[in-house]
Amino acid sequence: MKLIDYNGSSSLVIDNIEKIGDRARFHISAFLYDKKTDTNISFETVSFVEIDEWQEKSKLLITENKLELENFSFHALLDQMYSWDTHKISNYNIFELSTSINNTHLRFMIESKDVFGRDFIDEISDIIQYQPSTCDVAQVSSVKDNLIYVNHKIVGLYKGYEDIRCDIQLLIKSNNFRMERVFADFYESALYTATEIQKFNNGYKDSFILSGEHLRIDFKWEDGRKRGIGSIDDLAYPDHNELIIDDYVNIESA
Repeated sequence: MKLIDYNGSSSLVIDNIEKIGDRARFHISAFLYDKKTDTNISFETVSFVEIDEWQEKSKLLITENKLELENFSFHALLDQMYSWDTHKISNYNIFELSTSINNTHLRFMIESKDVFGRDFIDEISDIIQYQPSTCDVAQVSSVKDNLIYVNHKIVGLYKGYEDIRCDIQLLIKSNNFRMERVFADFYESALYTATEIQKFNNGYKDSFILSGEHLRIDFKWEDGRKRGIGSIDDLAYPDHNELIIDDYVNIESA
């Protein structure tokens, strides 16, 4: 099943639904892209629902448009009007995805004429009722796979009114997600940040803060490894899409 944003730029996909033992397990993919709001995000995770709990959870989904599952939550605000257009009716489908590999969360919204919960109930109910149960094969990820990669890069340089400015591309990614944002900054400030990152990586600084518009990540050395704690969001409206991280990282600057 797929839920698509009203402008066609963002989508949520649920597939690979299987009945495994006493659970219905499924794969979730979010693809969020909108050049106007500087949104470029993808996120993948796996969730499940206990079959014995599905009747109760599906009732709540119908009556209150809410769902809480492993690595996945949802609620909807229905029939919302824009203040500048009293004839425009939208459904705000609000999700939070997390991953069992990294301690990472993505909060985002898809505005659509459709309500996610109705199709989801049909999909899961059909699997539970008609699909035979299969055995689970556990997959264990290595420590190396757990790293979050952060890349701070100068991608554009131009003359300001009285100074030199630049564009900074910040890329945050792991095996489960990828988020890219571009920030405007003073060139001297960008060079200072790059130097601070280098000092931190070489062990000359115990901690380092990467901050800016809609961005704050605190980096610190912990047990001989680098850890990042913080968040980055975009310019989406009415709520920002926000990636929240708290895990071991590898940070670079170019």
